Amino acid sequence: MSKKSRVWNFFYKQSDTVAICCLCHNNYSRKGRGTTCLRNHLKSKHPVEFLTLSENDMKYTVKTEMNESTATQISLQDADPLDDMQRHSEMDMHASDEKLALMIARHDYSFYMIEDAGFVNFIKMLQPRYTIRPISFYENIIATKIYQRMQTQLQQELYILESVTLATSISWDSVDQGLLSLTCHGISSDFQLKQYYLKCDVLFERNADDIACRIRNIISSASLDLQLPKEKIHCVIRDEFTCPPGAVVECNVHLLKECVRYAYESNDNLKQLHAKCQQIVKHFEESQMAYDHLRHILKKRLNRDSNPLMAIDESPFGWIAIFRRLLKLKDALTIYAEEYNLVTIYPDEWLDIEICNRVVQPIEEIINIWCKTSSTASTVIPLIAALRDSLRTDVHNFVSSVTICSFARKLLEELESRCAPLTTDIKYLIATYLDPRYKHAFFTQQEMQQITDEVLAQLCGLQPQPWQTAKLMTKAVSNVKSESKIDSFLDNMLTSNSCTEASSSWNSQAQLKNLLYLYNSEPKIERQSDPIGWWKCHPKYRDIFPIVRRYLSIPAASVASGRVFSASKKLYNDMKLEVYPANGSKILFVKANLEALHQDQI
Repeated sequence: MSKKSRVWNFFYKQSDTVAICCLCHNNYSRKGRGTTCLRNHLKSKHPVEFLTLSENDMKYTVKTEMNESTATQISLQDADPLDDMQRHSEMDMHASDEKLALMIARHDYSFYMIEDAGFVNFIKMLQPRYTIRPISFYENIIATKIYQRMQTQLQQELYILESVTLATSISWDSVDQGLLSLTCHGISSDFQLKQYYLKCDVLFERNADDIACRIRNIISSASLDLQLPKEKIHCVIRDEFTCPPGAVVECNVHLLKECVRYAYESNDNLKQLHAKCQQIVKHFEESQMAYDHLRHILKKRLNRDSNPLMAIDESPFGWIAIFRRLLKLKDALTIYAEEYNLVTIYPDEWLDIEICNRVVQPIEEIINIWCKTSSTASTVIPLIAALRDSLRTDVHNFVSSVTICSFARKLLEELESRCAPLTTDIKYLIATYLDPRYKHAFFTQQEMQQITDEVLAQLCGLQPQPWQTAKLMTKAVSNVKSESKIDSFLDNMLTSNSCTEASSSWNSQAQLKNLLYLYNSEPKIERQSDPIGWWKCHPKYRDIFPIVRRYLSIPAASVASGRVFSASKKLYNDMKLEVYPANGSKILFVKANLEALHQDQI
């Protein structure tokens, strides 16, 4: 039946016989397919809304649908053109409802935007016939209709993927609001890198037991809901918050942050310098007059247009962010300190700040690379090797600064200690080998033989060979100037001729061995090239495509929750007021997958 009565402003039609109240979220059966029970519900439970119904709505009744055999006798000539126009109008209204709901889901807009007088007037001007519904109406469109449609589409996408890697992560803010996410990573048959959010759970407190229970159940519940068989799941990457107690954290971004944190905590001189910088920042935060004078020095005396300072950052890299900011204001702060009573940073301390920034720069570059959705596990071993060489060079070059030399040495120790499991992990070794940018550049001939044996065993469906610990070759490189410090070290390592080529004495009768030998003989591609695109352009290797898709789809880090969480602040505020947290999780699922499932184009 068509929705003629205004009672439908307060109900969402789930099916021909069931409607959901947008005010209290209860389901109501409509066995007669009329609206009498819906109006009675409004009258008893929501009298204020009931009074908004017109007199015609009060008297409105629904006639029994015509018998199917009788309906077939109606000719096209008897159809009322006004009814046809009304049906098209209702379809347009439903499409408008969904478009508005999708706009709220896609962007970080508050649901309360639709109640703003300016927005209401704007919609009335564009389409006077369109009626803006209650917030709960649009909330339910996203959490029911759109969510169910996207889940069905996601099932189809997962079905056609040969192998997937799952990743779990949690992001928190300063007020104990968080997001637990489960993502899926795979490569399609046409070599397109795919990433989907399988679950997005809203968190409102750091309840350890509740979070542990959610983490335990998130993979099994997602696999059941989306019909994802366990056989397709290659491996699971967990961040520090979702990793079981005692297990190794496999999020490489977290690993590098921990290296920096421990190196910083063990360096008293660096912490004292940071404390001095915090005093300076606090001085300008607490005094508007001091802030204005510093800005005057920048603009009038130094002819620079810059915002003087930033707020104190409590994140793991907050101290280096303050160092970098003050370094840009060095001249202005020096002038200000000469004229006013301000904590003084001495020349040797300025030098330490500058050198420290150079030491940490490659770590930040690597973290930025690994946080990209296109970054895969094949970059882990090469970038760690390049970082190791960078730190060794820093220890040698900055020996004149006791503070920074000690910091760089501790960083190197932490890196070698924490990264040892990664450099012997089979999934990172095979991923590096199958990346045509790196191949065997980081392995000895013996290590290459072990890797190719493992690849052959997996391709042939045999039991994996007992894996022996493989250690990366390390090469001394010179300190080459480059805009990106980590790029210069990695380029030198790849262009070096010290790596031993794979043996050519393999059994030429085995097709797979021949393919691997042919792959080894191919020249490495440019480091800026697309490794997945390279495989797509070389169909002669189709027999080893399954293992390529399996290992090159592994993400370098598990940080997906942070991307959605940072773009959903207003939705979290809405959940405190009206939006149900259960619906909030579904809205986040929709928001996270809009682009991947192309729902934003509907």
